[in-house]
Parts: sequence; structure tokens; C-alpha cells
Amino acid sequence: VLVVAVLGFFSYEAGKEVYFLCGNFKQGVSYSSVVRQLDTANLSSYTIDDSEPGRKIVLSSPLHFHLFRCNINFNAEELVISTTGGEAWSI
Repeated sequence: VLVVAVLGFFSYEAGKEVYFLCGNFKQGVSYSSVVRQLDTANLSSYTIDDSEPGRKIVLSSPLHFHLFRCNINFNAEELVISTTGGEAWSI
């Protein structure tokens, strides 16, 4: 029972981490600022897709099997143009 409680706690915290970090990335935020903030994450991880026309970062947590995610899209100038996901988490 204790293991389930601990796993549930960390899973909840991982979801909050994705939710709050995703909320920081508004249109116009620089790529370097996004990466700097994502590097502070403890319970989630991110991947970078360098395809054209701009980069895309996907933030998710292994505690959620990477199903709950935040997609951060950048333009050619490496500024955030849109952020999707992360808003479904209920805290």
C-alpha cells in the first residue's frame, strides 16, 4: 500500500511539473529560456525535434508513460510560436 501511495504522489507531482512548466512558455519566449527552465525539471524529461521550419520540444513524464505532454513549437528565429497540451491536468 505504501508503494502505491508513493507512486501516486510522484505521479501527481510529475503532472504538476509538466503543467506548470508548460504554462511558462508563452508566445515570444526564446528557445534558450525554455531549455534553461526545462533543465530544472526533476520528474519529467523533454525531446527536441529539429525539423523544418522550426524546432519543437515535447515535455512529458515517464511516470505518466509519456502520455501527458506539452508541445512547444518555435519559429525560425527560435521564439515560441505556440504551446499545446499541459492544460488537461487538474490540480
